[in-house]
Amino acid sequence: RRPPKDESGSELVPPPVIPQLDRRMTGKEVVPLVTQTRSYELLTPLLGGGVEPGVADPVTVIRGSEIRGHLRFWWRACRGGAFNGNLRAMKQREDGLWGAASTKDRPRPSAVDIVVSTDHSGKDVYPFEVVPGSDRRTGRPKPKARASESVAPSYAAFPLQPSEEDVRAGGMETKTKAVREGVRFTLRITYSRGEQEEVEAALWAWETFGGLGARTRRGFGALKLVSIDGRPVGLPAAHEVEAVIREGLQKHVVDGTWPPGVPHLSPNLRTRVTGAHSDPRSAWTYLVQCLKNFRQSRQRGTSSRQPGRSLWPEPAAIRRLTNRRCPGHSQPLSTTHKLPRAAFGLPIVFHFKDQDAGDPYDTILRGRDYERMASPLILRPLACANGQAVGLAAILEGTGVEALPGGLILQGAPGDPAVEATLTPGEARGIPTLRGNPDVLQAFLDTL
Repeated sequence: RRPPKDESGSELVPPPVIPQLDRRMTGKEVVPLVTQTRSYELLTPLLGGGVEPGVADPVTVIRGSEIRGHLRFWWRACRGGAFNGNLRAMKQREDGLWGAASTKDRPRPSAVDIVVSTDHSGKDVYPFEVVPGSDRRTGRPKPKARASESVAPSYAAFPLQPSEEDVRAGGMETKTKAVREGVRFTLRITYSRGEQEEVEAALWAWETFGGLGARTRRGFGALKLVSIDGRPVGLPAAHEVEAVIREGLQKHVVDGTWPPGVPHLSPNLRTRVTGAHSDPRSAWTYLVQCLKNFRQSRQRGTSSRQPGRSLWPEPAAIRRLTNRRCPGHSQPLSTTHKLPRAAFGLPIVFHFKDQDAGDPYDTILRGRDYERMASPLILRPLACANGQAVGLAAILEGTGVEALPGGLILQGAPGDPAVEATLTPGEARGIPTLRGNPDVLQAFLDTL
């Protein structure tokens, strides 16, 4: 048969087949290679991952450069303790394995080759939609944004929620942001046999704790390894997952000293694994709902539209720092002048709904020298045998608000004052949610 032709009548010649190499030349040395083909599917929707923040790439849904970046991070999280806290030595080893910026006189290619093919690009789904509504005071039509909880837990997807200003300006025609559901891809990875232990550690950690796209630490883009070289990967039973994770930590994570500020795993990582759920989505929803309940702990309110006052000390602390308070909140519920929820990541925007009645205007809790701090808390579902799933919560070490250089400020309060987040045991006993535990993240794990 002759090759097919394009619209101009020219023959379409298929690209040549590139043989799979089993060795490469490094200088004068012949290095044996390992090549694996690993197939994945995403258990949860992909948020972003393209060149535009928060938006999936319309051409290349899964990019090899993104995967390389994730593997670099998780290699550091597993193996960075082998350098006795020496940042320069860790960076040199990292660059030799995963590559670095090269010059004409100093080429520094990666020792790991990555080729990605998208098996199914998925479809757009929308965590929020604009629906008809009415103004509570006037009864006039007023469109509003409504969460589609079947797509993603709204508490995890809140950055995608359109603002009231956007909805007011766009009305029912307001466009909401999409995520990609049903994505599947194949990764072909090649590396020298001498680096097998290093690469396998990065792959294991990425598959267990990581994901693709944005907000992976809140469960988006969670990975499921389907097969390796065409052979299906068996999944553990739900009750076996915690033991499997512990075994992987002991195998892949170096028991050493990481450079300061480098987020990492440890052989004794603080984790919680939930009981079995019917599917990954329900396990994910359960975890996020637990986090929401914990972070938004309140007194009992009179109705869903009139929730009770927060049991956390931040509202009273911000009212004191801004010297603004509405009459209904003239008596503070807390005497602790700290903002402990910084432990979950920064920045945090504090918005009081009664600003017109005297409450503080919007303020931002952030680092003095660093605006952002990624949350040390990882939440994601893990697939199990028989179609079930469990929820995994884990706390990365080596990072956190207590180690943030320059400390914290409350931007927007008079003088952008310095504030603290770390609690004493006595202060923790005054916050019912913590049950006396000054470690906010550990107190959350204890609720699962």
